[in-house]
Parts: sequence; structure tokens; C-alpha cells
Amino acid sequence: MDKFDREILNLLTQNARQSVTAIGEVIGLSRTAVNERIRKLEDLGVIQRYTIEVGDQAQKQKVCAYFEMTFRPFDLKAVKKSIQAISEIRQAHALSGATDVLVYVEARSMERLMQVRQQLAELEHLDKIVTSTALEQMV
Repeated sequence: MDKFDREILNLLTQNARQSVTAIGEVIGLSRTAVNERIRKLEDLGVIQRYTIEVGDQAQKQKVCAYFEMTFRPFDLKAVKKSIQAISEIRQAHALSGATDVLVYVEARSMERLMQVRQQLAELEHLDKIVTSTALEQMV
């Protein structure tokens, strides 16, 4: 990765929707050269996805919760496959200790959060699920 690639990444991090032409004008490369570099960065896995940040108003309308899940037996591959289909899951971690999986969910409503909880509760070999609703984001 050279200085142009780093600058492309920096500009895309600031605004992933800006045009390839605009990026080229800032860094002094043609649209075609920038486009080729972006595709190369995607192919190498340096750029994995493009996302958006939701503003405060939309964030205030969401309901967030953590789900601690324990399985008997615990099959990581099966659990991973099952939870990938739930779009509201923002993070999921396999843990050491008493809890096998910790899942963070952002839903549009309490009703949808309860539906997600029900989906999780129906996972095969689930022994225990503990729900903790987030009251306020502090950091």
C-alpha cells in the first residue's frame, strides 16, 4: 500500500459516498486509476464493506439489548450460521467462561426486539438466555 492507497482510504473513511472522480481530483490521479486502486483494495480485503453512520435522531428511536446465551452442547459453527440471518445483530462474540455467546442487537422497536429474542430462544441446544436492555449509551 502506497501513499495514494492510504489517501484513498482516508477519503473514503471520511465519506464513502464521494465519487471516484472527486477522490482523483484531491489526490492527483485519474478516475480510472482511483477506481482500479479501490478494486485492488477490495480484492485484498483492505476495504471489506461500505457503511453509514446513523444520526442521533434515528439512533434515539432504536431499542438496544445484549443477550447472553449458554448452549449445551455448544457448537460454534452452528450458532454462527443461525445468528447470521438476523439483521438486527450488530455484534456477536464467542466467550470463555459461563456464557458461550454475547450478542448485541439494535432493533427499530421493542416489538421487533422481542421477535429477535424469540428467534434466539429457539436456537438448537440453547440452555439459557439472559436479556439486558440498554437504557442509555454512555460512550
